[in-house]
Amino acid sequence: MSRLSPARKVALDVLMEAERRGAYARDVLSRRASVKALDQRDAAFASRLALGVTATEGTLDQLLDRFLDKPNKVAPRVRMSLRISAFEMLYLGTPGRVAVSQGVELVRANAKSAAGLANAVLHKVADHLLEFRSAADIDSSDDRDLRLVRLSRAYGMPIWLCKRLLDAFDGKEGEGFAFAGNLAPAPLAIHVNPRAQISSSVPAGLVDPVFPGCYAPVDAHTMISSGVFESAAAVACDLNAQLIATAATRPGSCLEIGAGRGTKTFVMACQSLRADFKRSHYALDLHERKCDQNLHRLLRAGISGIRTIAGDACDLDATLTSLDARSGERVVFDTVFVDAPCSGTGTMRRHPEIPWRLTEGDVDRTLPALQLNMLREASRRVARNGELIYATCSVMHQENRDVVRAFLDSREGSRFRVSPLSEASIFELPAYERARDIVRSREDSWGFFQSIPRSADAFDGHFAVRLVCA
Repeated sequence: MSRLSPARKVALDVLMEAERRGAYARDVLSRRASVKALDQRDAAFASRLALGVTATEGTLDQLLDRFLDKPNKVAPRVRMSLRISAFEMLYLGTPGRVAVSQGVELVRANAKSAAGLANAVLHKVADHLLEFRSAADIDSSDDRDLRLVRLSRAYGMPIWLCKRLLDAFDGKEGEGFAFAGNLAPAPLAIHVNPRAQISSSVPAGLVDPVFPGCYAPVDAHTMISSGVFESAAAVACDLNAQLIATAATRPGSCLEIGAGRGTKTFVMACQSLRADFKRSHYALDLHERKCDQNLHRLLRAGISGIRTIAGDACDLDATLTSLDARSGERVVFDTVFVDAPCSGTGTMRRHPEIPWRLTEGDVDRTLPALQLNMLREASRRVARNGELIYATCSVMHQENRDVVRAFLDSREGSRFRVSPLSEASIFELPAYERARDIVRSREDSWGFFQSIPRSADAFDGHFAVRLVCA
């Protein structure tokens, strides 16, 4: 009988808590004392297991259910234990004898009577891994169908989602499907507060900035232990998200829609300080709690002059009633930045719940309808010669290119024209020349910005378009 590793036990506890509470696995990991009690290596392994199982749970169940006589009768904690071992074999390359032994001990520790079942099922999983990976069990003469099944199993994602990803950006020059998926950890980038003194708290490994304020990649463990996030000396923000926030930073008035907890608000405020832009900034989000979190971090960072507003972005007249009343007219802005709610398919490595919570209807209908409604409503608040920036963290054409084209064909969109994001005014400053070049490298012939995580070390998938009001 082998000794059960503490990392696997903690991973099981995290997964069960996340499932029971409907919480995000990453949030549970960050809060649990049992994770913090592990040494760095075990904590990293527990995190890898918890996030990986979350990201691939549907595929793992497809594999396990082939060898369970009564799949619907398996206790939740037993099933989760089996998922952990199957994940190790299928995605981490853990030797079958190790994964089976540890899986049996994990089940035994929680349901002793089910240890025999676990032993039988996991041995069958180990014996049939190659068959499952290659889709040898699928009877199809259609090469594309087989390719989709193999991709689905390789990435641990639903077949429909793999199909959407293939349709969106399959290799155009014969290099084939290239997507970092949802399994490899995403690289970390940070944005530094220009008012903070961080030289003593940031480790020596901090590289030169990619562009003003942006450091990437950086070591996550070192950054967290340095305390820069708690002091608001820096925020964690994907490099491509920083590029978009930087492009949206202009002199004058700004209405930021979908500000959330304020990561892009922070980046925009910091860039405006560096560029010495005179501006006013209103950060709007549907949830008052997120507005409070945004404002609290800005105050800790020593950044003032930004107002938060809680309300519905699909009804700006109601949401901005008090602002309009003080001005005596409907307020319009030099910049309106719509950071739209989306599928998050460009950020699945950071949010492993996405693949199995997202539905086809979300991508094809629900989200695009909401995004178009928000864009049309926001356009009514853009001043003449002002700019409307639309952004998502999706890689789906349905939410990006198609929404923008539908907007431009609408009555509200007839006043706007597409202008490349790389021509944003801040990129005219010499210090931002490299940022402009990076943005330009991600723009297509229409002037749409789209980044794609094609490899494990690539940053996230983000979309943005800059629309100038005539």
